[in-house]
Amino acid sequence: MKILDKLSFLGSNLFQKTLLFFLIIVFTTLLTSTFFLSSILQEILEEHTGRKALTLSKTISLIPQVINLVELDDPEGELQHIITRIREGIDAQFIVIGDKNSLRLTHPVIDRIGEKMVGDDNERALKYKEYYVSKATGTLGPSIRGKSPIFNSQGEVIGIVSVGYLEKNIKEIVEGHHKAILTYIYVTLVSVLLLAGLFAKRLKRSLLGYEPKEISRLFLEKEAILNSVEEAIIATNTHAQITLFNNVAKAYFHFDTPPHLLPPSFEKFLLTCKERKDVTIEHEGVEYICSFSPMQNKAETMGMVLSCRKKEEIDTLVWELTRVKQYSEKLREKKHEFSNLLHLISGYIQIGEYTKAIALIAEQNLSDEHIIHSFQAHLQDPVVTSILIGKYYYAFEKGVKLFLDENSTLSTPIPPSTAKHLLTILGNVLNNAIDAAKDSQEKKIHVFITDIGNDIIFDIEDSGEGIPEALTQKVFEKGFSTKGALHSGYGLYFVHNALKELGGFMSIDQGTFGTNISVHIPKGAPHD
Repeated sequence: MKILDKLSFLGSNLFQKTLLFFLIIVFTTLLTSTFFLSSILQEILEEHTGRKALTLSKTISLIPQVINLVELDDPEGELQHIITRIREGIDAQFIVIGDKNSLRLTHPVIDRIGEKMVGDDNERALKYKEYYVSKATGTLGPSIRGKSPIFNSQGEVIGIVSVGYLEKNIKEIVEGHHKAILTYIYVTLVSVLLLAGLFAKRLKRSLLGYEPKEISRLFLEKEAILNSVEEAIIATNTHAQITLFNNVAKAYFHFDTPPHLLPPSFEKFLLTCKERKDVTIEHEGVEYICSFSPMQNKAETMGMVLSCRKKEEIDTLVWELTRVKQYSEKLREKKHEFSNLLHLISGYIQIGEYTKAIALIAEQNLSDEHIIHSFQAHLQDPVVTSILIGKYYYAFEKGVKLFLDENSTLSTPIPPSTAKHLLTILGNVLNNAIDAAKDSQEKKIHVFITDIGNDIIFDIEDSGEGIPEALTQKVFEKGFSTKGALHSGYGLYFVHNALKELGGFMSIDQGTFGTNISVHIPKGAPHD
């Protein structure tokens, strides 16, 4: 991709860059190959021509008639006619026979007979009796020659045969082949351009139409986004093998060194390649709330994305949000009450009922203090007290009166490992009670709390219509609700899971004037 980026001045997109890149590579390769092929072809032709010239010269040097005429110095010029007939029957440019002093006895140009042979390459044959190929420049031009000595019957060198091929003829042959190679180059270039175009289109399609720079930017953005969220995010292929994870996932599941493997409890959901939301999975004593989403390209599933967070972190967040919501609701309610109170006091003052105005001010100031003091006097746990006060005002806003039984007692604070689940348990149970009581005639909720014995017991009775006995177990199922489609049906499901973790239980019965829910939590909870 770096090479393609350097070509950006010649093309603006991936298609143009890829096409140009292939064109340059192929053109350079073919041009270089052509140069070397031409050089190699010329060497091969020269070597072949030299062997051919040597074979012909050796054959002529062994002809008895030629030997006899050379030994006699060819007094009547008969040797010229013999060699001319031989040369006409082969493709050699010249056949020259010389005596032992290198004086020509034959030559294609008759006027040069009797002159000394040119090239200074006869010594090896005449002096050392060798058969060889040489390259030299003669009267006809540069040539490749096959040199063979001529021996008499006593084995003495009496002359030399030189059969030659002009180098210009060899170059003409090479140029003919070179033209054929150039034709091949042009055809190949056109073919490569077509293939490069198809490749570039397919490459861009596989990259979903993005350019290399856009992919780099998307990758950096993805890394930044993944590591900025507070959830663990893991991407896998269809075989549940991890392909990507963020820093939170690394901390959760200890992905310090490869291989990065997920626990089987997660893998079984990933292998289904189906979407799942808010699945509770336990691993090494920690509960995770997980969502599974398939990655799809058109109709094909490419893998899965797992996002999860520790349940205790979510519970903590919900607790903080609920406290803020309770404070907000309480302030809004007190604002309305105080506004109405001011109007009433103003009316008393305007008509001169100063005594009633003073009494009203004293009464209203003591009202909230009395409620808060009552809760604090019976309950020594700040978490439970805070939840009940918040729900008291929430119920009041809905037109429901919440009563704390005067015999209630909570003598010691609840341990933190148990208290962190109370918001889920009491919050959902009280919300259900308020929803049920607001539509009833009496509109009230009675709460009794005690920690006498081995369990902490919360009895919550509302004035609603009650839950049919056939549904007392079904209400704990995830997604089931008796309140209609607008409600999620998760409240009692979460309560059930929290109690299961604490080793407690919940029962639903018909109370004195409505539904009675009794929650039992062991004091020695498993997390202590």
